[in-house]
Amino acid sequence: MKTKVLIAMSGGVDSTLCAHMMKEQGYDVTGVTIKFFDEQEQAIADGEKAAKELGINWYYADYTKFFHEDVISYFVRTYKMGRTPNPCCHCNRHAKFNYLFREMKTSQCEKIVTGHYANKVMYNGNWHASKGLDAKKDQSYYLSLLKSFQVEVIEFPLGGLDKETVKAKAAELGLSVAEKKESQDICFLMDGDYRDFLEQRLSPENIKKGWFILNGKRIKEHKGIIYYTVGQRKGLEIGYHEPLFVKHIDAKSGDILLSDKENVTGRGVKLQFCEFPGDHDRIFRAQVKIRYRMAPVDCMVEIQPSDTATILFDNPEFAPTPGQVACVYNNDIVVGGGYIAEVF
Repeated sequence: MKTKVLIAMSGGVDSTLCAHMMKEQGYDVTGVTIKFFDEQEQAIADGEKAAKELGINWYYADYTKFFHEDVISYFVRTYKMGRTPNPCCHCNRHAKFNYLFREMKTSQCEKIVTGHYANKVMYNGNWHASKGLDAKKDQSYYLSLLKSFQVEVIEFPLGGLDKETVKAKAAELGLSVAEKKESQDICFLMDGDYRDFLEQRLSPENIKKGWFILNGKRIKEHKGIIYYTVGQRKGLEIGYHEPLFVKHIDAKSGDILLSDKENVTGRGVKLQFCEFPGDHDRIFRAQVKIRYRMAPVDCMVEIQPSDTATILFDNPEFAPTPGQVACVYNNDIVVGGGYIAEVF
């Protein structure tokens, strides 16, 4: 009997090629398109069309009610707190893979298959995500908060491929998605600006205002803390003899501290709501990414009680940002991660 697998199909080239690859390998393939928000009619139609081209079963599952609370409310709430959310990491942990796991069980499948550019390995007795072959597309960072039992049932067929090879294979197969435009990072923004998105969901009185503070002095009122993030330089609309950057956002007072670039650094971060599968030394050497688009840097990690940890960088890093996710690596293996709570 063929092993039954559930393919998360967005209607894009990556997930469509995954479905083809799994079918070619002899799996019993079912595609599912998860409906996260209302403006997904095209994605659902594309998922259904791709499944028909491949000759596999397909359906869509409506999780809009859950996604609103699990991800969109988190997104808005985090900005109100003066922090910068990471909706993709948060979604993978609290929404997407929970929904897919539920659908996998309902469909009596044994595996979940996704188009992430990542791999997985057994490490110290637990399953961990690891880096994909394509360094430019590697998405292991976004999987840093998953639990071992989740990674165990997920397959990443694209982990050993680069994007150009994926597109070439899709074109060779005559798949209609071969030249489809890639989706943006934050799916529910629908190509819009996150500030517009927040303005639609917050009344003016719920947007905390305050002052830009430089060297302890008020220099200008700002539009509201939701419009800024740590490390930001552009859009401050301040005339000054040298570039200024956001160093800290105080959600209680509404004040935003500014500084030159050299002083918008941190020696380390404290993490909360961490996930470190398996047994680790309390203190160990590792590498860490504190944002997706950066190379991992050397650090010391100390795991602490109550799902917290402290990371000390070997060298000060620019703009560690509360609310973002720190992904901890042992070379190519994701050993854990957590949300940045404090910078020091």
